[in-house]
Amino acid sequence: MLRWVLVPVLALGGALAATAPARADVTAAPARTWGVGPATTTSASKGVPRVLAILPVGDRVFVGGTFSSVIDPSGVSYPVKNLAVFSATTGAADLAFAGGTNNTVTSLATDGSGALYVGGTFGTVNGATRKGLAALSTSTGALLPWSPSVVAPGQVDALAYSGGSVYAGGNFTALTDGGTQSAPYAAKVGGVDGAVDSAWAAAPNDRVRALNVAAGGTPRLFLGGDFTSVSGRSSTNKLAAVSLLGGVVDTVFRAGPTNQGSYAPIFDVTSDGTSVYTATAGSGGACAALDIGSGALRWSAHSNGNMQGVRLFGGKLYCAGHYGGTGSFMGQTRNKLAAVDPATGALAAFAPSINSSQGPWALAADAKRLYLGGDFSKVARVAQPHFAMWLDSAATGVPQPPTRVVAAPGNAVVHLSWAVPSSDGGSGLQKYKVYRSTSPGGQNLSRSPLVTLSKTTRTFDDTAVVNGTTYYYVVQATNALGGSAASAEVSARPSGTVQVVPPGPPTSVAATSAPGDNHLQWNPPATDGGAPVTAYQVLRGTTPGGEGATPVAEVGTTAYDDSSDVVVGTTYYYVVRAVNTAGPGSASAEVSATLAPGTPGPPTLTATVVSGPSVQLQWTVPTTGGSPITKYTVLRDGVRVISLTATPSGPTTWTDVRPVSGVHEYQVRAANAYGNGQLSKKVTVTVP
Repeated sequence: MLRWVLVPVLALGGALAATAPARADVTAAPARTWGVGPATTTSASKGVPRVLAILPVGDRVFVGGTFSSVIDPSGVSYPVKNLAVFSATTGAADLAFAGGTNNTVTSLATDGSGALYVGGTFGTVNGATRKGLAALSTSTGALLPWSPSVVAPGQVDALAYSGGSVYAGGNFTALTDGGTQSAPYAAKVGGVDGAVDSAWAAAPNDRVRALNVAAGGTPRLFLGGDFTSVSGRSSTNKLAAVSLLGGVVDTVFRAGPTNQGSYAPIFDVTSDGTSVYTATAGSGGACAALDIGSGALRWSAHSNGNMQGVRLFGGKLYCAGHYGGTGSFMGQTRNKLAAVDPATGALAAFAPSINSSQGPWALAADAKRLYLGGDFSKVARVAQPHFAMWLDSAATGVPQPPTRVVAAPGNAVVHLSWAVPSSDGGSGLQKYKVYRSTSPGGQNLSRSPLVTLSKTTRTFDDTAVVNGTTYYYVVQATNALGGSAASAEVSARPSGTVQVVPPGPPTSVAATSAPGDNHLQWNPPATDGGAPVTAYQVLRGTTPGGEGATPVAEVGTTAYDDSSDVVVGTTYYYVVRAVNTAGPGSASAEVSATLAPGTPGPPTLTATVVSGPSVQLQWTVPTTGGSPITKYTVLRDGVRVISLTATPSGPTTWTDVRPVSGVHEYQVRAANAYGNGQLSKKVTVTVP
C-alpha cells in the first residue's frame, strides 16, 4: 500500500509554470463541491478511497488516487476508476472524461499542450496495457501512444515535465522504452516518443518521492526522497538539485537538515525565487525552507506527524500532514493543515479541522484556489469527501445554480425537487428560491419568489395551481454574497387524471468489497413515478435472485455499507428499490460482492464519573470485520492509557482510577489480525 505521495509541479520550457499569485487569505472553510467516493462514514478511516495527486490545468483539476466514484454534493455517485477531473469554476466532475486505471494513481503532470502524464501502480489504462506510466488527452481522457513502462518491482511516486521531457521518480528498478532502460529511482524520458534518456546522469541510491522544477535561475530539478546520495555525492542527503539536461548534481546546493537537525525522508518539494520548501518525515515531521541556491536551512517548523505536502498560495506556505492535537505544529494546535510565512516560518491563524486519523495526502494550488486531497470526509465541518477546494477570499462568489430540477404534475399540485449546486461559491448555502411563470422564460429573479426555503429543503409542492394550465419553474440558490443564476427551466401541467405510481429502478448500481464491508452505490431512477423519491431499500441474498422481501436497510442516500450480519468469504447478491408516496418501485439490476476481511468497526462508548473520583467506561462489542477481536485500547485525551486482551464477549468495561482533575476525552477502539479498528466517538467527562 502506498504510504507517501507527491503532487508534481507543472513546468514549461524549463521553468516553473507561473500563475499570478493570489494575495488574499483563503476562506476559513472549503467550498462545498463534488468529491470522490465512496463517501461513507467509515471510508475516511479505512484509507479507501484516498486522493494521492492533484494537478490544476486551467479550469480543469485532475485528481488521482484510489477511488471508484465521483460524488456530487447531493450524495449521488458516478463510477470512475482512480482518475477524475473537476471544473475549478463550477466544482463539478467532467463525467465525459474517459480516463481510468485498474489500480492506484500516485502522480500527475502535463505538457500544457493536451497531454496528461499519469504515474502509479496500475497495469492497464482505459483497458490497454500500461505499466505504471501512461499519457492521456487532457480534454477527453483518451489514451495517447506514449508507453514507457516500469520494470518490476517498483512504482512511480512523482512526475514533472519541463522542456519536452518527463521526469519520473519512485522506487522502481528501472523505466524502459522497450529497448533502453534507465537507472533506478529517477529517470528522464521523451515527452512525445517516450524514449528513455540513458545519458541522464542523476543516480540516487534510494527511492525518490518528490520532484520539482526549480523556480527561476538555472534549469534545475530538485529531487526529494529516502536517498543518502545522488551520483555518489555525500552532500545530497534526502534533497538534491540536478541539471534538467544531463542530470549532473549541482554541487553548490548542499541541503541542510530539515527536521530538528536530522536528515529525514522528503515527501514533497516546491520552490519560489528564493527558497525551496520541503515536507519532511522523521521524528514527527516538518515543513522547512532552504536557500534555493546554497541549500542552507532558513527555518524548520516541527509537527507531531509526517508532513505530506507543501504549496505556496496567496503569500503563504501551506503545510499538510498527519499531525493533530494540542501543540501539534510549532507548539500550537493545528489539525493536519497549517499556513506559515514563507520568509520566516511564522505561523498564521488559518486552522481548519480535518477528520480521519491521517487526513491529507496531496496538496496543490493555482492562481485562485488551494486544493487538498486525502482520506477525510469533512473539512472545517463541511461534508467534503476526500477532495477539497479553498478559494482566495477575493474570489468567492454566488453559488452555482441548483441541478437536476424536476417538476412532476399531480392533481391540483406540481411536485418540485432539485439537487444541491455543484459549488456553493466558497460561502455556505443559505436559501433556495422557487420562481414560477405561465410562459416559458417568464420568471423574473428580481421580483419576489413563489416561495423561499431553507438550505436543507430540496422539495416543494406547489398547490396554488389550476389543472390544465402549464407552469414553468426555475430554482435559485443563495449564499451570503447573493443569488445564483436560474436553474434549468422545467415545466408541468397538473391534471385530475394524473396518478402517482412507484418509481422506476435505480440505475448504475455497483457493489465493491472494502475490508470489513460491502459497499453499494447507485444513481436515482430514470423516472420518479410522479412524486419525489424519499428513500431507497437495499435487499440482500446469498444466491442469485435470492434477495428476500424484507430490506436489510432503508436509506436516504445513494450509497450503503453492508457490514451487519455478514460473513467474510461469502458472496452476497443485492438489488435496490426506490420509494415514493406510492411505495417501493421495481428492483434494480442485481449486483454481487464477496466480503473481504478488515478491521473492526467503532464501539459505542459511555462514561460515568464514580466515587474516587474515577471514570467508569462501558462500550459495546463492535462489528469484528470478519476476524476475531484480539484487544481493546482505551485512549484518554488522545493518548493510549491501556490495552486489554479481548475475548469474543469483551471486555466491555474499564475504570480509569483517579485521573487528574479536569475535563477529559475518552475513546475506545478494537483491533484484530488486520489492524486497529475505528475509534469510538469521543466522550467528554469532567473529573472533580
